[in-house]
Amino acid sequence: MWSEKYRPAALLEMVGNEEARSDAAGWLSGWKRGSKPLLLTGPPGTGKTTLAGILARMHGYDMVDLNASDARSKSRINGVVLPVLTNAGLSGRTLLFIDEVDGIHGRSDYGGAEALLQLMIKESSVPIIMAANSEDDGKMNKIIRASRHVRLRQVPPRLLRVHLQEVLRREGVPVGRGTITRIVSESRGDLRSMLNLAQSLAGGSRPDTERSSPGMGAEEGVEAFFRAKSPSEAAAVLYSMQMDPREKINAFYSSVVSGTAGPSEMSRMLEVLSRADMLHGRILATQNWRLLRYLNAVLAGLYREGQSATRYARYNLPFPLLSRIRFDGRRIRDLNGFMGRRLRMSGSAFAAIGLPFYLELVRAGKVDAAEKFAEIIAKEASPPR
Repeated sequence: MWSEKYRPAALLEMVGNEEARSDAAGWLSGWKRGSKPLLLTGPPGTGKTTLAGILARMHGYDMVDLNASDARSKSRINGVVLPVLTNAGLSGRTLLFIDEVDGIHGRSDYGGAEALLQLMIKESSVPIIMAANSEDDGKMNKIIRASRHVRLRQVPPRLLRVHLQEVLRREGVPVGRGTITRIVSESRGDLRSMLNLAQSLAGGSRPDTERSSPGMGAEEGVEAFFRAKSPSEAAAVLYSMQMDPREKINAFYSSVVSGTAGPSEMSRMLEVLSRADMLHGRILATQNWRLLRYLNAVLAGLYREGQSATRYARYNLPFPLLSRIRFDGRRIRDLNGFMGRRLRMSGSAFAAIGLPFYLELVRAGKVDAAEKFAEIIAKEASPPR
């Protein structure tokens, strides 16, 4: 992707935030044991991670990259961060980069912020650079006071335009002035988003026209993906489908299962969709939205040259069944959990093993239905029509 291909490798190659870059470079140049960690704050796409990586390479450090949103509890912080700090002398010159430190706050915070503060103060044996998208949360105040704070601002539109025009020149892609203006406006100061959007338009049929759309819907995107002439063009289509991740996965799933692919090819594509579904499930479970950047890379595995016969299809279920799934699904899960606890087994195990027998016993009148679930049990135990 262009956002990786044109990622800056030196400070002078970065766009915007000259003063912030200078302050960060001065901090690491003067770092000594016991120095405060560096905290970089700013919106996504302003170059926080890139800046940390460049500084580490400039000064000969091996950067260890951690994500705070994966370690919100005190035990996880100590288990993940402390070994890096205590083994620094054995592993050579190490720089610790902790991203999304603002992600350890909120209802999921179980002492992670306090543990991180203690490690910053007591174990400052290696340079520590932290990054956060926001500093507005009041709980960030302690970390800000304990750090050397450097703010990165959104890149100004004029600099974004100059950078985008240079990338387009190198790629040999002609784009009209109006389209460039729209790309810069849509990116809202996010350099990475701007390059991804530009590449998605360049992968379309007519990127040089003012009629180019900054995004594709489900039907248009699925059709364009399977008609793509190369993997890079297919990847660009995925990035142009600016829609809810769940809806994107569903659009490809319904198209694949309704298609005419043979058994082996169908199996391969369903395996890819399964990996995408598991990734999305992990994102929801951990609230680590940073992982979302990998979804398109997973879905790109669906592409194979000569698949143009696969077309968009919306997989519809009969309304009565759809209604049951939508409105009764939660009650059934609650029933499985309730019965699983009574039988000392998991809810999923009861659903697979115990529920069919339980319903048979209810039908035969040999056991009474649990009162709080009487309505849903009656529905499930009723003879199929």
